[in-house]
Amino acid sequence: MKVLRAIGAFFARIGRWIRDTAWVQPLLIVGGIFAIIFSIPYITKGVQSWFKEGDPVEKYYQKYALSFDGVEDEEKKDSEVDRLFQYMEDIDEANGDVSKLNKDDVKKFGEKFFLCFVQENCDGCASGFPGFETLQKNWNKKGLVIDDDNGFKIHTIYIDTVDDDIDSDNLFNDFILNRYAKIFEEVSQVAQESNYCINQGGSTSTYYSLAGNMLEEGKFNSPTTFLVEANPAEPVNWEYGVNEVLFDYSPKEGQGDGNFARAATLCDAWNHKGIFSDEYQQQ
Repeated sequence: MKVLRAIGAFFARIGRWIRDTAWVQPLLIVGGIFAIIFSIPYITKGVQSWFKEGDPVEKYYQKYALSFDGVEDEEKKDSEVDRLFQYMEDIDEANGDVSKLNKDDVKKFGEKFFLCFVQENCDGCASGFPGFETLQKNWNKKGLVIDDDNGFKIHTIYIDTVDDDIDSDNLFNDFILNRYAKIFEEVSQVAQESNYCINQGGSTSTYYSLAGNMLEEGKFNSPTTFLVEANPAEPVNWEYGVNEVLFDYSPKEGQGDGNFARAATLCDAWNHKGIFSDEYQQQ
């Protein structure tokens, strides 16, 4: 009986507390509603990240993405993206002599690499991704023969990056495209004078127009890929290390439209062969 009375007394106390503090309940309800409202952005962001992590295209490009952190500092310019473009400026000054380059930069970025400018929800980025992934997985095998001793290396820059803490609508346009305008100006000319451009129709081609838009804010094409070499075997049509430029590239002619055909185009770009050479015969 004592046990039952103790249990009864416990529930009686709870009942009295609810009765005496009934005014607290609306506050708890309102507080709970506001907690849910304020947590919605974080819940949404978390759910979006689940989908991104499951997207092989985004997962691949994000893996090699260079950070914009610190890009707003005009004096330090110590973001990863800044460091990459400063490295390209050093390549230009070194004029093929890798010994003149900062060893840490060479180790981080490589002597030869693809530099891809991409953005989210980009059809061309999605269609081009299998070529990069296939070439990387089958480097120097299965017909994807590499003519030098360099390993596959790729870096990506998201040209649609924004930061709510920085007074900028677009970090790439506001900082990088303006800060390194000389590089993009020279690379635009490299693209328009390249064998690749000539073999696609020259000045009448879509490629030529896209290359010319490189300095136009809001018109920079995505995807755009630079092939950067610190020490090219033949430094012809070579500025700031860039000697090949691709946009939404096509599979190699005569090899279908599969992943290996796309990888073959990238392989030819790396080797400066096929449609990237002056020996190419337009079919």
